[in-house]
Amino acid sequence: MIIYFVVVLVLYMLAMILIGFFAMNRVKSVADLHVGGMNVGGVFVALSFFTTYFSSVVFIGATALGWKYGLPVVWKDVFVVLIGTALAFILLGPRIACLSRRLGFITISEFVEKRYGSRLAGLVTSVVMFVGLLIYNVSALIGTARAVEVVASIDYLYALLLTGIVTAIYTAVGGYIAQMWTQVVQAIFMIFMAIAICVVSLLRVGGLDTLSTQLRAIDPSLAGWPYKDALPLFTLYLSLGFLGWGNPALLLRFVSVRNRISLGTATVIATAISAVFTLSLDLASATSRIIVGNNVAPDYSFVYLVQNIMPKGFDALFVVAVLSASMSTISAILGVMTQNIRDFIKNFVSLDHGKEIALYRIATIAVAVSSIALATKPPEMIIVLFGVTTSILAGVLIGPIIYGLYSKRVSPIAIIVTMIVSFALAIGVSAYGQFKFPWTYYSFIPTILTSITLPPIITIFTEAKHPK
Repeated sequence: MIIYFVVVLVLYMLAMILIGFFAMNRVKSVADLHVGGMNVGGVFVALSFFTTYFSSVVFIGATALGWKYGLPVVWKDVFVVLIGTALAFILLGPRIACLSRRLGFITISEFVEKRYGSRLAGLVTSVVMFVGLLIYNVSALIGTARAVEVVASIDYLYALLLTGIVTAIYTAVGGYIAQMWTQVVQAIFMIFMAIAICVVSLLRVGGLDTLSTQLRAIDPSLAGWPYKDALPLFTLYLSLGFLGWGNPALLLRFVSVRNRISLGTATVIATAISAVFTLSLDLASATSRIIVGNNVAPDYSFVYLVQNIMPKGFDALFVVAVLSASMSTISAILGVMTQNIRDFIKNFVSLDHGKEIALYRIATIAVAVSSIALATKPPEMIIVLFGVTTSILAGVLIGPIIYGLYSKRVSPIAIIVTMIVSFALAIGVSAYGQFKFPWTYYSFIPTILTSITLPPIITIFTEAKHPK
């Protein structure tokens, strides 16, 4: 069995690296490197958005919520599918795609800089995004390493190194095009695995009605109202939904889309597969409380569920699915973090085409190594760590993005001050709760309210600077 696992993992990793090197031959310009030349079709955009949105956190961290809270976690789908996916495509996609051509930006930091006419605003955006994405990257690495550790009996550190290094290689050499090509393969593994586990787990417990009855016998809150920890879960679900609006790795998918027709196709496909995927995992994770029992660590409950209900050898495919979820997100995050470094450096150094590519590859490896180092000492539940990410990305950046897309009256100083204050709130509230659940998610509420309400107030006392 160990040999079987090794063969499957090696073949998968080699396939990802080979795709990266094939993609390298398609990188002819800076736009190719960062956004696929702004010529990506709708199906690719949809699958890329899907795999970037759902990292290994959804297989490990989010499924821990299913074990802990039961069927009420299904409410999460409403926020993630409708707000984070459908409304993100409908309300943000067309505006970002249009403005990226009109203003000539290929990164979100450039969008803020050019839209508000302020280099400092772009710089602050880069710093905020870098911090939020670094935490995101670390949580994705932790989730993958934990799954591989349990299922494949590979030491956590080795699993961590394997995931981080391979992802860094194909991202560094192939850029955005490598991200897109690998994410198509990864999306197929993720969707297949979620549906298969859902069907088998529901059959094992005797169907949805039987599952509800058995969960209610353990604790009525596991099957219906009154929900346990309703307020923390609501803030968690809300932040996960708005992550689709504030995560720069997701917003870049709208920059890369070929045209409005492709964007329309992507909207339908991304919404559909997100609904199927999240509902499947939520229902399956709820069964883990019945099938696995109470005496397990929440983060490992879904892994034990797979080992319990699926035939031998199938758990290797599960590891591939977790790796797909993680590596697709990590690749996208590495790309954006590298863009942040590039946007910072270009303020001081002129970069030609050759220097751009060299910087991208060096920075990608450097960021990956840093993330691996930080992931060597993980917290007990990665969903707690993920809360800080959602507060920063889905909270701090919402205001600047929304006003940048739909208003010409907000001043650059208002955006700068808002990002600094809301970022301080995101960190401060989490720190007050010692970076533990539910405080990492409570921090989202004051953060997003500040991000949305403060810019027009500050603008009253400052002069708005319109883009050309």
